Amino acid sequence: MPYVLYWIMFAMELKGLTYTSHRLDPGKQEHKAPEILVLNPRGKVPILVDGDFVLYESLAILAYLELRHPQPALFGITATETGRIWQRTFEVMNYARDAINNGVVRPLIRGQAEPAGDEIKASAIQAHNALEWVESVLATSPYLAGAALSAADVSYMPIVQGVIRAGRRKDARALELGFDQFERDYPNITAWLGRIEALPAYDRAYPPHWRNE
Repeated sequence: MPYVLYWIMFAMELKGLTYTSHRLDPGKQEHKAPEILVLNPRGKVPILVDGDFVLYESLAILAYLELRHPQPALFGITATETGRIWQRTFEVMNYARDAINNGVVRPLIRGQAEPAGDEIKASAIQAHNALEWVESVLATSPYLAGAALSAADVSYMPIVQGVIRAGRRKDARALELGFDQFERDYPNITAWLGRIEALPAYDRAYPPHWRNE
């Protein structure tokens, strides 16, 4: 959940929007509090409140922000650009997210490396396959959908950051998941991530509590 919230904040920073961010602690089940369930009965974040309008689901929020604040465009200008960006975004969501987030990152963060080691190893194989696909895409273009930063990059960036952070953990190295030499094994993704991290919007959106981890 924190990673999804982060890329919504990053998108808002890219568009130069003023907003107030409320961090919810999942360890304390704050996302299940009554005042949050009023906004989203599913008890999940991110949730966007714009005046009297409330919206949840991350891609829906991105699409809403794009129409409300068209510049800079994150979903392209032409039909061809828009189609390509949505294709890449859904590829990220459908094929590159679950194996990494649900199969590797979350179990490691929750301290499940020992009891769920075999399952994590199996998911790591799928995660590497997904990363290799992205590595090949970025061999021919600076961003996932072409020459310009788009919603596809915004949505995939924290997923990559998550596996890099989790892959450096001692328990991840003990399982030999193969993520501890990320920069060496995935140079195109590393360069892509560097281009994103160099943007002022990236630094402004970066969660303060991550800096000391």
